Amino acid sequence: MIPAGTKRCRPLEQIPKENKEPPLDIEHATPEAVPLHMLQLLDQYKGEVPKISSAELMMHLIYLLALESGFVENETYNQTRHKLKPVPAFSSFHAGNVRILSLETTHYVVEFNDTMFTIKLRTLQDKHATEEAALVVAMQSTLRAVHLGDELMVSLSPPVSSKLPGYSIALSIARYVLNIQAKGKPIFNRFRKLDNLSYLIKQHIFYPMRTQQLMQVNHQLLPSLMGMPEELYEKIFRHLSRSQLKIVAKVNSHLNYHTKRVLERFDPKFS
Repeated sequence: MIPAGTKRCRPLEQIPKENKEPPLDIEHATPEAVPLHMLQLLDQYKGEVPKISSAELMMHLIYLLALESGFVENETYNQTRHKLKPVPAFSSFHAGNVRILSLETTHYVVEFNDTMFTIKLRTLQDKHATEEAALVVAMQSTLRAVHLGDELMVSLSPPVSSKLPGYSIALSIARYVLNIQAKGKPIFNRFRKLDNLSYLIKQHIFYPMRTQQLMQVNHQLLPSLMGMPEELYEKIFRHLSRSQLKIVAKVNSHLNYHTKRVLERFDPKFS
């Protein structure tokens, strides 16, 4: 018996769910909800969807991940740079920038019977960055995707003059993009396993390239061992043994300098 005056509660499954905010990035997208920047970019190709191959559609997905990773297509950057906010070295994702850039048409070159797609990219930096010619070149890269059978061979290459390594990965198109679209369903319903795609592309392509580009122009990447405040090195290194400090000193000149300071201060024999 329920006492008089007691408010009855509806079973949990009958309570309507509140409308959830769309996910912030592609990693957290679902077949029912995708980030605003994905909707904005795909909306530009609404009338062309039947003509877009699964490989080309996947290229658009990869470009969206490039935006989330602090990159932008060169021509788009030149047109929108006055609207963009600085992106600090220790970060890469700026939601405001990504939404602005996803409204712009993606400029890319299609070659070899629609089997190769090329986009010229520019890495976004913080507000202290200048537009010197050498710096502009250092921040450029070429994103290329080649359709071979069921695979998309994705590579990101720096300018030849930089002598830096490039990065590449092979991805199964069918794993992430369905060949057909259900009638009446939005185009993003063709996408699958976007969390996995996001992880692979960012970790193997975009993050390594951005890191080496920023280090090339002496940006310290926080949080990292190389980017810590000066006073922290002594507090950490004083807990290491002499032999451990010697190992750390061999990593690079920056760490060599700080390990020597610690050894000189706490080990009179070293000085």
